Amino acid sequence: MQVLGISCYYHDAAAALLRDGVLVAAAEEERFSRKKHDYGFPRHAIDFCLRRAGIRPEDLDYSSSTRSRWSSFERILSFERILTTALGPYPRSWRVFREAMISSFNEKLWIKGLILRSLRVPADRILFSDHHVSHAASAFFSSPFEESALPTVDGVGE
Repeated sequence: MQVLGISCYYHDAAAALLRDGVLVAAAEEERFSRKKHDYGFPRHAIDFCLRRAGIRPEDLDYSSSTRSRWSSFERILSFERILTTALGPYPRSWRVFREAMISSFNEKLWIKGLILRSLRVPADRILFSDHHVSHAASAFFSSPFEESALPTVDGVGE
């Protein structure tokens, strides 16, 4: 099974490809764009992973990303956090607020469509997972343990 993981629109966009649970390739987009902490869609990192694995997008069994599967409640919490953070020091923060709204409405809500267009894979092959569960999974699946307690501590707590 070949799974391409994609992280974008938050910070340090990246892609990683697993084949039967083994890491084949991984790269951050900034490596190619030369833009420190590039948060955009990782087109170059995706291409690198596919080339490294010697496959085409249609050979993928799944592509995975985070966040688009949020419940309405989680989206409201996240939006509330963005509003509170960006509007707290208003009017000095008007640029931060503007960028947060553009990012939220122009990019983050449309990740599934972008993956569909970029990879041309069937919609049922695109999976989404919770951000914090993804952190925990990356620690657990690379550990030698069969079970574990996995707390996550992150800069954002929605």
